[in-house]
Amino acid sequence: MFGEDTLMYLANVVSPENFTAMILGVVIGLVIGAIPGLSPPMAIALLIPVSFNMPADTALILLVSCFAAGIYGGSFSAILLRAPGTSASAASSIEGFEMTKRGRAIQAIRISTFASVVGGLISGFVLLLLAPPLATVSLMFGPSEYFLVAILGLTAIASVAFGSVLKGLLSGLLGLFLSTFGIDAYSGFPRYTFDIISFESGFSILPAIVGLFAFAQGLELSEGEAKSNISGEKTLSWNIWPRPSEIFHVRWSLIRGWGTGLVMGIIPAAGGSIAQWVAYAWEIRRAKPGDQFGKGEVKGLAATEGSNNGVTGTSLIPMFVLGIPGGISAAVILGALMIHGLQPGMRLFTNKPEVIYTIMWGFIVANVLMGFIAVFLARTMAYLTLFPRGILGPLIIIFSVIGTYAGTNNVDDVWIMMGFGVLGYFMVKHNYSPAGVLLGLILGPIAENGLRDTLVVSHGSPITFMLTRPISVAIIVLIIAALYFSFRPKPWEESETDEVKEPARIDD
Repeated sequence: MFGEDTLMYLANVVSPENFTAMILGVVIGLVIGAIPGLSPPMAIALLIPVSFNMPADTALILLVSCFAAGIYGGSFSAILLRAPGTSASAASSIEGFEMTKRGRAIQAIRISTFASVVGGLISGFVLLLLAPPLATVSLMFGPSEYFLVAILGLTAIASVAFGSVLKGLLSGLLGLFLSTFGIDAYSGFPRYTFDIISFESGFSILPAIVGLFAFAQGLELSEGEAKSNISGEKTLSWNIWPRPSEIFHVRWSLIRGWGTGLVMGIIPAAGGSIAQWVAYAWEIRRAKPGDQFGKGEVKGLAATEGSNNGVTGTSLIPMFVLGIPGGISAAVILGALMIHGLQPGMRLFTNKPEVIYTIMWGFIVANVLMGFIAVFLARTMAYLTLFPRGILGPLIIIFSVIGTYAGTNNVDDVWIMMGFGVLGYFMVKHNYSPAGVLLGLILGPIAENGLRDTLVVSHGSPITFMLTRPISVAIIVLIIAALYFSFRPKPWEESETDEVKEPARIDD
């Protein structure tokens, strides 16, 4: 419970060593997160050896600060270049980059900053106040719930497929098919490997996301007018702080995004990669005539950015209380926790309260610090939109190759990334959805493993088994509702004037 004892640990955060570690973690997280291929889990893993000789609370503050800032850092390259730095910022590249092309990059960045910082703060306070009771909720999720959550995430494909739902679904099916490549973990049987050794481990998310978005974007920029830039602007506004009118305009989108992130973070293996798409699809389904999703709608950006940072704090809840990481980053942090002799569980809160509550307060303060540091970083990175295409396109291609190799240390993954890049380039040209492929690739293994485990525990009667579990029934209802709203005509398509109407804009 929150009380004076909990509050007094806040003072530990501002000690010189803890505050220095926090600044270091935030800066590294922002920079690494913004570079396609260099993901937050990799940055956290690289910082673990640095933290060996630090006190436990200082070391964990360093890591959780890097985690929070890394998720937000991915939005910079997603918005400015359509080259998301992390898988949790892929959805933001859709509306964010469209805003950039229309000369609204600064507005996109300031909405992203506000959504991310406040989302991280809310998530941090939920972690601080409600960790033990919410951890018990994650225990209620079994294989059938994981399978159904994956199916719920897949319903987002129909929503994010602008123009042709059929092409969007075909893209998602392609992603699901590609997710089956590799040696089956249960039987050891190779599937679609074609005797190619690099295919035996399957296609990981890192080469796929860098290829589908960053490399493909580099190819697209390289074919344009060499001297032109992305936005068509010659100068930039430096009004980074969002105005009250901007926040009011997207208030409900922010709330829905934050709520989605908080819930999805508690579910192990869900995380920001799924939360962003669920939040984005939900936002599209609640669109009104005049909204321009897919063409730079700020509501969509607010929802995705709120959701991916809303995940960060709650994804640490099952890790701290149950020893079950809520995602890859949380799994790496769990390893660091145990390296420093801290065993996750309720005893951690009773035996080492000075450590665990200092870490939680450090996570909260790190989100505030992230907002201030990001303002200065954004000023520098926004200049990328003024670079000529002839320079920017090749640079993105080069960094895609370097980032993929640095992230996996495997040259085969670089070739796989290029393959996904060419695929993404032609998909965009023919109005197919790279986002659908990525969604299928992310959710395929979760759905497959969940279904296989459900068949085992239900003794071959999965439907009967699911209908006896209240959470499964609730998710099934959500899936049916999501499918119903996905195939209804979108509100802006019903308006005859929308094609000539610009998305809502608030001047810089």
